[in-house]
Amino acid sequence: MSSIHSNQTIPFQLQGKFVGFTYKSNGQSKSLILAVGERELRVKIDKSLRDTQALNILPGDWISITGEQEFKGNFTKLKLKAYEITRLSCNAKCDKEKENDATVTIQGKTCPKKGKILLCNKSDCAKRGGRQLHRILEKTLCNLGLENHVTIEKTSCQKRCGKAPNMILMPGKSKHSKPNPKAIAELLEEHYLNSLNK
Repeated sequence: MSSIHSNQTIPFQLQGKFVGFTYKSNGQSKSLILAVGERELRVKIDKSLRDTQALNILPGDWISITGEQEFKGNFTKLKLKAYEITRLSCNAKCDKEKENDATVTIQGKTCPKKGKILLCNKSDCAKRGGRQLHRILEKTLCNLGLENHVTIEKTSCQKRCGKAPNMILMPGKSKHSKPNPKAIAELLEEHYLNSLNK
């Protein structure tokens, strides 16, 4: 009977929609929230994964988590701990969830010309939001149906370090510094869909 009351760990793997991170008082990530069906699970993050920028995930992304579940006491307490987090590609599940995302898919529009986003990859830009901007751009292009028409190309310094992060929308050489993440979808739609369909 004593074994029932001891701690036991069992490997697990989950797939679901990433909701967000929870943070410690010092700003370091502590755990993530994963929506699986109608439930939201809180999963503790291993110390090796606490660089949230390196994880390359955004709220609304579908992710896969591998880790261990620990039962404490009489199995009424369950703790989940993630040792590996993988973002799944934009697929059917992602498409089904688009209507719930802040970014709305634009129906019936095509992008007749190839485009390119030149994203500064120098250390200042990368540290000051460049990595997060790259993830937002990828997700937004996917949501707008532009992933096969517009590519993201990392560049050397664009000589606007004081306004990092920086990017240039091609064609047109439209320069943007410190873009508001909430306005990215509107910006890309206007540049790559509206302007090219006039």
